[in-house]
Amino acid sequence: MKGIFSLYIARGFWAPFFLGLTVFCLLLLFGSLFDKLNSFMKSGAGAGLFLRYIAYQTPYFAVKMTPLAVLLAVLFALGGMISGGEWKAGLAGGWRPFDMIKPLFVCAVIAGAGQFLLQETAAPGAYMRAEYLFEGKMRGREDWKRLVKRDVTFSAGKEVLVTAHLFDGRRRLMVRVLLCEYRGGRLFAEVNARCAAWRGDVNRWEFYDGVEIRYNGDEVPCVKHFASWLSAVSVPPEDLLLAKLVPDGISSLALLRRIRRLDALGAPSVRERTLLWVKLFAPLASPAMALIGAAMVLLLGGSNRFFSFGLAVGTGFLFWALIIMAQEAGNAELLPPVAAGLAPCAFFAAISLWGLKRARGF
Repeated sequence: MKGIFSLYIARGFWAPFFLGLTVFCLLLLFGSLFDKLNSFMKSGAGAGLFLRYIAYQTPYFAVKMTPLAVLLAVLFALGGMISGGEWKAGLAGGWRPFDMIKPLFVCAVIAGAGQFLLQETAAPGAYMRAEYLFEGKMRGREDWKRLVKRDVTFSAGKEVLVTAHLFDGRRRLMVRVLLCEYRGGRLFAEVNARCAAWRGDVNRWEFYDGVEIRYNGDEVPCVKHFASWLSAVSVPPEDLLLAKLVPDGISSLALLRRIRRLDALGAPSVRERTLLWVKLFAPLASPAMALIGAAMVLLLGGSNRFFSFGLAVGTGFLFWALIIMAQEAGNAELLPPVAAGLAPCAFFAAISLWGLKRARGF
C-alpha cells in the first residue's frame, strides 16, 4: 500500500513538469528570438536557417529551464494534494509529511540527472552550432571563436618558445614565425620562417621559406636556409591557442581539458575553474527547487495554479540572479570556485529546510 501511494504521488509530478518545461522553454525561446529577430530580418536569412537556429537552441533552453519546471511540478502536485484532501488523508493514515514529499524529491533528483546528462552531451554541441549559424552564417563573423591572434608567444614544449606575428587557428597556420630552442638555459637553435603550417598526417609543424641557426657555444653559428623544414614540435594548434570560451557551449570534460592547457601555458584559469564547479553543481538546483516548492506550499497551505506559475517564475529568476552573482564573484576571486558553484543551491536548500521546519504539521 505504501509503495502504491508513493507511485501515485510521483505520477502527479511528471505531467506538470513536462508542461512547465515546455512553457518555460517557449518563453525563453520567444525572448531570445525577439532579441535577435531584427538581425535575422536584416540579414535576409531564410526560414530554414531560422528553424535550424531554433532547433539547436532547444537543448540549451531545456537545461536552463529544468529547475523551474521541477519547482512548478512540486507546487502543482503538492498543492493539488492539499486542496483535494489527500494530504490530510495521508496524515490521518499515519504518513509523515516527509514520506509524502519524498517521492516528489526523488522525481526532482531524476530530473536533475537528466539535466546533467543533457548538459554534458547534446546541449554544448547544439549551442555551438546555433552560435555558428547566428555569428558565422548570419552576421558574417568568420572569427567569432577568436582563433586569429597577432603577436603571440607560446610554449611549444620543454625549453621551446614559438613567436608568431599572426596565428590563424582556423587555418592552422602561423605567419612570420620564430622558434627558439634552449638547452640548459642557453639558446641552442633558432628558426626564422615566413610561415608554418600544421601537418595533420604526421602531427608536426612544418616551417617554410626560412633559415635555421644553430649555436655551438663559442664557435661560429651554423646557418642553413631551407624551403621547408619539418620540426619536432608536435603540439597541435588547439593546444597552443584556445578558442573563445562559450560557457554554454562546452562540457565539463572539455572544460577540464581547457584548464589543463591553460595551466601548461601558465595562463590564468579562474573563470574556467569557476564555470567548471557551476556546471558540476548545476543538477543540485532541481532537488533544491523541489524542497523550496514543498516549503512554499506547506507554509501557504496550498495555492491555485496561476499563483503557482507566478511563484515558480519569480523564484526561478531570483535563483538565476543568485547563480550569476555567485559566478561573477568567483570570476573576480571574491569566492573560491567551489563556493561560487555550490552557494546558490546551498542557500536555497537551507531556506527551504528552514521553511519546512516552520510549516504546520511537518
